[in-house]
Amino acid sequence: MDKQEKKLVDELRVKVHRTPDGKLIPLTDLKDLVCRAESTYGDRLAIVDKVKKGKEKVVVNHTVREFAEKRQALGEALTQMGLKGKHVAIIGESSFQWILSFFTIVCGVGVAVPIDKELRDEEISALCSKADVEAVFCTRAYLGAAKLLLERDERCKYCVCMNYAPADDRILFFDDLLARGKALVDDGADGYRNAAVRPEDPCAIVFTSGTTGANKGVVLTHKNLCANVDNVIEIIPTEYSSFSLLPMNHVFELSCNIMTAFYMNAVIYVNDSLKNILENIQLFKPDAMNAVPLVLEGIYNGIWAAAAEQGKDKALKKLVAFSNRLRSHGIDLRHVLFISIRKKFGDKFPTLVCGGAPSRNAYVTGLGDFGFRVYNGYGLTETSPSVTLNMDAAADPTSAGYVVPRSEIKISEPDADGVGEIWVRGDNVFSEYYKDPEATAASFTDGWFKTGDYGRVTAEGELFVVGRKKTLIILDNGKNVFPEDVEFAVMDRTPYIKESCAFQSEKEISGKRCSIIVIGVYVAREDFAGLSDDQITQKVRDDILNDVNKQIPAYKRVGDVMVSFSEFEKTSTRKIVRQKVIDAYEASAARPQ
Repeated sequence: MDKQEKKLVDELRVKVHRTPDGKLIPLTDLKDLVCRAESTYGDRLAIVDKVKKGKEKVVVNHTVREFAEKRQALGEALTQMGLKGKHVAIIGESSFQWILSFFTIVCGVGVAVPIDKELRDEEISALCSKADVEAVFCTRAYLGAAKLLLERDERCKYCVCMNYAPADDRILFFDDLLARGKALVDDGADGYRNAAVRPEDPCAIVFTSGTTGANKGVVLTHKNLCANVDNVIEIIPTEYSSFSLLPMNHVFELSCNIMTAFYMNAVIYVNDSLKNILENIQLFKPDAMNAVPLVLEGIYNGIWAAAAEQGKDKALKKLVAFSNRLRSHGIDLRHVLFISIRKKFGDKFPTLVCGGAPSRNAYVTGLGDFGFRVYNGYGLTETSPSVTLNMDAAADPTSAGYVVPRSEIKISEPDADGVGEIWVRGDNVFSEYYKDPEATAASFTDGWFKTGDYGRVTAEGELFVVGRKKTLIILDNGKNVFPEDVEFAVMDRTPYIKESCAFQSEKEISGKRCSIIVIGVYVAREDFAGLSDDQITQKVRDDILNDVNKQIPAYKRVGDVMVSFSEFEKTSTRKIVRQKVIDAYEASAARPQ
């Protein structure tokens, strides 16, 4: 996109969301968001994805006008089917159809229920029933889950397959539904077009990932999600294109990327497969992308692995050191010095917005050294999701940044170090857990949402998150240890460890059961050439129990180590399912008795 084109986009954006004197016009609901964009951007490009045609995948461009016409058609079809006010699930790979289905549902049909595609059919069916779903949109890969739901829950009446025309009378084909809706629009149907949407109306039921317990359905209203979009627009310089990499059922991707990009006419490039990330970045040349820590790690490690393969890693280290010396004197030549790396990312360093979990400091700082702009923040599904944002994470990766405009935070009952539970209040905070009044009531005090996370806030208002309340390790001596402290300490001092997960267990010491800190670690055999599994296990244990323990406070020292040669089970946003690691340790024959 050249300068003239960018100027045009900027002018259109001002027309969409600002008054003549430059003030932000707050969004009222997602229909307001979509209609503003559709009425202004017209034939401009909106979404680009890759679609399978025969044995090949082809790039397909979708304009804002096409989106608007198909949204109206799909909306009238769903309204005619009696789904007004109903809950409709969406399950499947990221695509134009996924985005279109979501916006169609929430802009006048009912409540969208995005479901994690990484779940098993049984789990998908159970969550849909839990959310009182009466129709489901899915891709071909999830027809099994949809059929299971149709069989088990008589309330669910319809299944729409987004990318395949199945020979099954129970399954509707997405394109056929669009054709039916277009005929209704041509005949003057306007029930969907004229449907009223209010800020307080439920918009989506988004299930938490369940890393430490059962999935809970978070009810987000139009006001919640619009507050987040307004926050993003107000504080982040919006790029002209974005790369959709993360699963769209997660509110971080859906709210901070998809909704915001569509509203700002930043072209949304949809990644078709994790294995094609670099290939697609080179093809689409996006300006920005949302990421989770493992994506940052993959990018960072990939750069160094490529350099090592070419025998250029030592030269690259020297170049990084030279660049950093120049930057310390106010001279920034990263765009020149690391041009070979830049070309691998579409001849630009895309902005990386990281969320979901803490990132290792070395990766964030290291990517910044190459020229990537890295944002880091803190948020939850329940806060739509943004609470704070650090817009220069490479300078201080430990900081979660400052609170976003339409939100407040406070630290409840801080200890002597200022650490306490993080409480949040604002338009971005969810309304309730679906059909769970007890959990809802337990999560609020005087209008403040109790996040279950611990942190501290500086006098300047900067937030530092230190750990989860649910995973806090409480030792026999009364000391509290956040597992993240132990995990980062171990990984920083043993670079060969790929993943770590610390938790509390018990061990018999001098005839007495005592609480200990256990750390599960994942290592790769190829990093230990010539060693057997037993020898690798012994080395890892020795390195942690003998070397690492000497470098950390006594009360944070590791009491036992569980070594795994395979990755830990994760959620679709790549968070380790902590309980699964604990279960594996408890079942291990190697556990000390």
